[in-house]
Amino acid sequence: MDESPLPIIEDTTGLGLGYRALWRLKYLGLSIFGPAERNLKDSPRERHKWDRAYKVLKAHEAAGTQADALTVYTASRMEPRRRPQQ
Repeated sequence: MDESPLPIIEDTTGLGLGYRALWRLKYLGLSIFGPAERNLKDSPRERHKWDRAYKVLKAHEAAGTQADALTVYTASRMEPRRRPQQ
């Protein structure tokens, strides 16, 4: 598994203004007050970036559009914490 930090994706498909503002605040808080560097799988900051990419990917799928390669790559680097409900 690639252990480099996940990128923050620029695509905002499906993300409201409030979500984006709160996301930035939480990311800033995790950067300042969060735990020390951890591996990719256990880092709350990396999980936060992955959650954003996963939401954008799912919004693209719902809209029937194609997400950019960086979003697909970022979303594929980790697994969801819980299984999708059927």
